[in-house]
Amino acid sequence: MSASELAELEAFLVKVLPDPMGFVERVMGELAGRLANAPPTVEAPIVVPGYEVADREALVDHNVLLAGALGACDCWGQDADCRICSGQGSSGWVEPNTALYDEYVAPAVRQVQAGDAMPGSKAAPRSDPEPTDEAPADQMTVGGRA
Repeated sequence: MSASELAELEAFLVKVLPDPMGFVERVMGELAGRLANAPPTVEAPIVVPGYEVADREALVDHNVLLAGALGACDCWGQDADCRICSGQGSSGWVEPNTALYDEYVAPAVRQVQAGDAMPGSKAAPRSDPEPTDEAPADQMTVGGRA
């Protein structure tokens, strides 16, 4: 890998990950563990027909981007052994990446706030009353709705 490719990779990780060094440490730790425990002869991986490696990598990339947009660890707080978040990294765990939030999350939030039904849905738009000051303090709000 050339110095310019490494610089581009570093810039990308800093842009899309809430904790790029934690991510790198996790990847390197997993790679080191796999290499240390690899059997002497490694067989070719079994590939499910119709499911290409590129498709899987695209899904992984989307997961990382959405996690960054929502301020979550890429394990989404589901892995108690996660070296980055120890299972605490659900949405809002860290400050969301503003650019990713604007691209992936804000359009859906605006649609919910407008009361629009989801595209292709037969459900009518929500008509919940707006919350008042008398709403219970422990009641959570989403998009300005109780």
